[in-house]
Amino acid sequence: MNEAYVLLNVDYKKQKNIIEQAKKLPTVKSVKTTYGIYDILIVLESNNMQEIKQTIDVDLHNIDGINNLTSLISIN
Repeated sequence: MNEAYVLLNVDYKKQKNIIEQAKKLPTVKSVKTTYGIYDILIVLESNNMQEIKQTIDVDLHNIDGINNLTSLISIN
């Protein structure tokens, strides 16, 4: 199983909508609100690395209100 962590800086007024949209994505395992440098942590999981790449490169980038996205891909 491939896993990736995505850290987001978001527009606070759109944070709730971003969380709701992210939870609908098929590779999203969990979405958590964080305190500190980043606002949201998204954990992605899939047997297919291309699905994770699609989620990061297309699906998340299309959500309005995300100011910065940092992805960390776990390699087994």
